[in-house]
Amino acid sequence: MTNPIAWVLDPAHTHIGFSVRHLGLTSTPGVFKRFSAQLQFDDQRIDASSVSFEIDVASIDTALEVRDEHLRGADWFNTQAHPRAVFVSRAVRRREGADFVIEGDLTLRGVTLPLAFDAALRGRAVNPWTQAPVVGFSAVATISREAYGMGAFPAALSDEVRLKIEIELTSQNDAHQQTD
Repeated sequence: MTNPIAWVLDPAHTHIGFSVRHLGLTSTPGVFKRFSAQLQFDDQRIDASSVSFEIDVASIDTALEVRDEHLRGADWFNTQAHPRAVFVSRAVRRREGADFVIEGDLTLRGVTLPLAFDAALRGRAVNPWTQAPVVGFSAVATISREAYGMGAFPAALSDEVRLKIEIELTSQNDAHQQTD
């Protein structure tokens, strides 16, 4: 029995973003610019797969610096006291085909709560510049900002925050290529 393949994050082709509804009219998007991730993936033995990521929450960018500074403050992310958000999977299950559920725990602002991502394997390729195998995934989840202690402005902002991750990874050991 083989071990899952370790994959290395390609930060130039990975995005960790979010959106929150404002006044019920629009969604305000944002991204985190600094993060790391670890992925062990074996699509023949999904239960042996795992994922974790860490986000530098001070790297938040909503395209408006005054808002970003406010979000770094005590009412929101409180980056001085809690500089990182961390997700660690507990289980990875195949839903069907290339769709998966990743169950784990998200720690944000010192609060750890269970979270499930709906994830999809977008495909595999060989990077034409490096000749290394690459893989791409998308994942989405919804969190309650109130549950993590970020309940300010409830009349203006939805409690639900949608998280979206687009991730590209390179095989750490290209001798272990997997096939569909």
